[in-house]
Amino acid sequence: MNTKPLLSIIITNYNTLDFVKLSLTAIKKLTKNTYQVLINDNGSGPFEIAKLKKIAAREPKVNAFFRKSTRSGSYAHAEAVDLMIEKADTKYIVVLDSDCTFLLKNWDQRLIDQINDKVKIAGTPMAKGRNLNKPDDFPFQFAVLFETETYKNLNISCMPRNIAKGEDTCWQWKPKFTEAGYSGKILIAKNTRDFNQGPFGDLTGIEDFFTDEDELIASHFGRGSSSGAGKYLKRIKIPIISGCLRRCCGIMEKKKWIARCYDIINEQS
Repeated sequence: MNTKPLLSIIITNYNTLDFVKLSLTAIKKLTKNTYQVLINDNGSGPFEIAKLKKIAAREPKVNAFFRKSTRSGSYAHAEAVDLMIEKADTKYIVVLDSDCTFLLKNWDQRLIDQINDKVKIAGTPMAKGRNLNKPDDFPFQFAVLFETETYKNLNISCMPRNIAKGEDTCWQWKPKFTEAGYSGKILIAKNTRDFNQGPFGDLTGIEDFFTDEDELIASHFGRGSSSGAGKYLKRIKIPIISGCLRRCCGIMEKKKWIARCYDIINEQS
């Protein structure tokens, strides 16, 4: 009897376990197909590592790997994603940022249904206008599903090349797929800087993602390890005080976002 899962869901953790726990709850309650979760910890603090080890020990579908990267920032994150993709041998792989979570029942089947002879990757794009160096017309790394065999045959690396020119983590995805004659299917992205009608409309800089049927399928808090502090009170530049205020705003909004995500997940389970 074949018990091999259909999906490998890859998450990189660096002191973002509150986000990871949210995503694990969403995956457990909202995923239709068989799956495994591969979590790469990139050198979190000892308390965080201990908690992650406990989670992996009690969840048979969760596999945790621990390392201390010699790199930092985008380079460390990309290196971790590459390592986890190399380990995955399921038909499909999902790359999921730790601070992005799925919020729709059967999200995985919705994305799989987009894959065909032409389309080999489906998921979240960059919100329009937020970063002109990053594609808003092709799936970006927040929450993306792709066909494993095709991806590996394209010999893709997620490592940045020139961040200043937009060649950041996973920059190869668009050119590698399109040069091979494949296309990607993107979800509809809306940012709460412009869109205040969803469940996170009163929060700052949240990216929500919708299906073509206008169903909320995923949400991205943004800047997980910093609690999104860089998004707040940008005009206040008082030494020490402004930094403290930004961090407090980030922590409060992160708690609200996480709580509302749990409510949306639990309403469907």
